[in-house]
Amino acid sequence: MTQHGKDLHWNRRNALSLAGGALLGLAGCEQRPGSIASNTRRDGATSFANEEYVWLSANASLPLFTKRDHPALRLAGDELGVQVTVAGPNSVDIPALVAAIEQTAARKPAGMLVVGWDPSALVGPINHAVAAGIPVICVDADVASSNRASFIGTDWHELGARQAEGMLAALDGRKGEVALLGLIEQSIDQDAFAGFRSIAEPAGLTVLSPQQDKGNQVEAARVASSILQGHPKLVGMAGFDSESGPGMAQAIMEGGKTGKIVATCVDDQEQHLRLCKQGVLSVLVGQKRELFTYLGIKALFEINHSPLQFCADDRAAGIWPIPVNYNTGSYIVTSQNVDRFLSRHESA
Repeated sequence: MTQHGKDLHWNRRNALSLAGGALLGLAGCEQRPGSIASNTRRDGATSFANEEYVWLSANASLPLFTKRDHPALRLAGDELGVQVTVAGPNSVDIPALVAAIEQTAARKPAGMLVVGWDPSALVGPINHAVAAGIPVICVDADVASSNRASFIGTDWHELGARQAEGMLAALDGRKGEVALLGLIEQSIDQDAFAGFRSIAEPAGLTVLSPQQDKGNQVEAARVASSILQGHPKLVGMAGFDSESGPGMAQAIMEGGKTGKIVATCVDDQEQHLRLCKQGVLSVLVGQKRELFTYLGIKALFEINHSPLQFCADDRAAGIWPIPVNYNTGSYIVTSQNVDRFLSRHESA
């Protein structure tokens, strides 16, 4: 199912503002082979209102996306004066995501941002889009073996290591078993599991095999509850998708284990923050999610309008005028600084 949210389709009425210009295209540059032609408005300014940039993902209406990733699309679209739309299924349906990519490519947008849920399944549709002259950038999760121009997102091995460091600090010398929950088939989660193990196991923790929570809070709570009941030596739980943390927290509270089980997780939505404030979740590793899509739209725009040229036909040579990788980094939330993050939600 393809979604074109009315609130995610923007045209800027005023002249293009190039504040910050590191990634913005230079509006008056000479058109290169394969670049997109712009229109001139009556007042002589350059208009890019005919350009559409599309963000595509499975589970496209996930609250994490609608609250964090999508608003940044609007911001970038407004600044650049381009159309920005959202497409993809509202469930973790990879065939439907493949179909959405193919359908989007068929109408020849100016560029596409793709969340790489399944690197093996998405290589073909991404490569077909690029071959058709559409620049593609992966955000959040990469499809590194494709011909995408760049990846913008978190280093998941590092994210896992940061969770392990937070776990060790919160355990304060306690040893025992630690459970891992996430989307175990996802390459990014696998990278995070490896990062966690690289820190936790040398420090003396026993890391259990990762468990599937299907990116669903109810399932995460069920799985976490089962782990709590089956592992009396458990001292910690680490979650690696946006729904893992709240699900683990529910199981911990219902099992009367608050303060006894150290729980760490990825992401810092309001629910996560309040659970951290309550002391149920000990460490949150936040991603700069808004930066994924904000930089993604601007990087696609840069591909189409940059005056840089490296050979007679850069696109034919597979050369893009942007970095190959953008590591957007992460940050740590604990009880000591959680109020700084909660205040953003309370003032909204």
